[in-house]
Amino acid sequence: MDTNADQGMLFADLGDTVENHAPAEDLRLCSLNVNSPSLARAQRLVDWLLSSDRNVLVLTEMQANSGRLIRSILEAHGYRTSCTPGWHESRFHTLIAARGFEVANVEPGPLDPRVVAVDLTSTASTLRLIGVYGPTNGMTTDSSHHRRTFQQQLLVYLTSIRRPGLCVVGDLNVIEPDHRPPLPAFEEHDYAFYRGLIDLGLHDAYRACHPHGNEHSWFSSVYGSQRLDHALISPTITLRKCVYDHSTRHQGLSDHAAINLVTELTENDV
Repeated sequence: MDTNADQGMLFADLGDTVENHAPAEDLRLCSLNVNSPSLARAQRLVDWLLSSDRNVLVLTEMQANSGRLIRSILEAHGYRTSCTPGWHESRFHTLIAARGFEVANVEPGPLDPRVVAVDLTSTASTLRLIGVYGPTNGMTTDSSHHRRTFQQQLLVYLTSIRRPGLCVVGDLNVIEPDHRPPLPAFEEHDYAFYRGLIDLGLHDAYRACHPHGNEHSWFSSVYGSQRLDHALISPTITLRKCVYDHSTRHQGLSDHAAINLVTELTENDV
């Protein structure tokens, strides 16, 4: 896994903005599908991310060219970034960026740049964070086979690296089995994947905070509004907040809402 590649800055004046950040006392995470941004929109996205005061970022649907820009600016502002090897050759990849934490790659690493796995260590605990961008539901036989294979392989991988303080976050491109409204385009293997994550002992953070909530993170007049973006956490993690931030959609930064997740960092996470 590549945590320090692309250190050369795209903009020379960014080099003076690196800051030293105190060890994190809580996890303030933002997860966002950045929707394959152009360079211009990538700059706007980073400005928004930096203003959000999040100490951990999980960015999905990243592409190589704009991804280099995003990484460079985040690193200039004190974030340590991590992607899975092969990210620059993959159509899509996922990025984790953190500050106030020690960041270590999880071994063995994922097999697909759509997935990135790190351990985030603070003075209180270590949290194992997995960022995921699941394949899109293309509603074809080939799409269904690709999604099913990815989902099954990811569950096997997560089982192999499971630990008490585990957090799986990102655009999983699946919905929960009792999603409202029902969406017939999703198949049984999509629901089996979601249930498989729950069977690993994880809790749906949004559902834990909003038992009767019915928010969606992606909207379509053709395919129906969908809650595709998820945060699933171990029960040992003390959850404070999990909400969807729709300002990313309203400002034209992405076609997805962001997940804002806040948890305490305690020794129970270890």
